[in-house]
Amino acid sequence: MVMIVGFALFLLGLCYVVSYLLFGGLFAVVFAFGFTVVSTWVAYWKADTIALAAAGAQPADQREYARLHNLVEGLCIAGGLPKPRIYVIHDPAPNAFATGRNPQHAAIAVTTGLLEKMNRIELEGVLAHELSHIRNYDILVMTLAVTMVGTTALLADFSMRSMLWGGARRSNSSNDSNVILLVVGIVGLILAPIVAKLMQAAVSRRREALADMSAVELTRYPPGLISALEKLRDDQTVVAHASRTTAHLYIESPLAGAEEGKSPSFLERLNLRFETHPPIEERIAALREL
Repeated sequence: MVMIVGFALFLLGLCYVVSYLLFGGLFAVVFAFGFTVVSTWVAYWKADTIALAAAGAQPADQREYARLHNLVEGLCIAGGLPKPRIYVIHDPAPNAFATGRNPQHAAIAVTTGLLEKMNRIELEGVLAHELSHIRNYDILVMTLAVTMVGTTALLADFSMRSMLWGGARRSNSSNDSNVILLVVGIVGLILAPIVAKLMQAAVSRRREALADMSAVELTRYPPGLISALEKLRDDQTVVAHASRTTAHLYIESPLAGAEEGKSPSFLERLNLRFETHPPIEERIAALREL
């Protein structure tokens, strides 16, 4: 939560610098405060809806996906959790994620590829992992990151375009303070996406490992999740609707797979490793030590 507050303050400062450069005066203060408040409100109350919509998730029919509902219900009873809303993503790549602001307002989304490629024990391990995110309140931080990171990226892009096309009014002044503020603003806009990725990496890496351990406590059967992670590691398909903004939500990076016959470049591999999940081999090795 400290990270979220710090990120909100960073967003507030960035909004102020941008609005000051573009408009100046009291409007900068009003705009920065209003933009940050609205962004934070949307991030808290609507981030789960945004994440599900971005993934192309649809409500899972109780009859058509009876096995999925039964597994979730059983795990919820074992873990003392309310049953979350269950969604299905029509995608051949096996993956899943949880979202929401608390256990009472949570949702789990799984791909059709996951349902087809995992047996019952493996699927139970994946669902236990996602329910652990819900029980540990990881979903609040991880879901807030979706909208806050996205908002920062949009603000940075808008601001850079505005200044490049002559939108900055304060930068033409000969006053040294305005020149300094312009430099600070440009540096802030450049750093914004980097800070956003650092936040995603910090949130995802620590909480994925914790959710693995909590999942095993819930199922009391480490081989189930180990086998599921091995299948996820070996599968090279990419989730069609995944983006860098939502990648940290998934149990395994939805962008890490390579296209058939084409290997990702060094920069692509470095970027994916930096911003989303810890190496899946490390997660498997840690589970094998239990």
